[in-house]
Amino acid sequence: MNTIIIRPKSKEEEELLTRLLTKMDIDIQLLEGPMPNLETRKAMEDVRQRKGSRVKDSTELFSRLGI
Repeated sequence: MNTIIIRPKSKEEEELLTRLLTKMDIDIQLLEGPMPNLETRKAMEDVRQRKGSRVKDSTELFSRLGI
């Protein structure tokens, strides 16, 4: 299972991404506070070390997922 960490811009975007990605069997972690939890920081470090991907918005995410 893949994990995606998102910082939604609005409640509507959060609900849409949660429903869509859950149906695609993708685990979601939401960034809500100023300090991410340990697992989120690990995932962010993986992206910095090129072990993952970073997208700037939901449009780019959907494009990478082929939606």
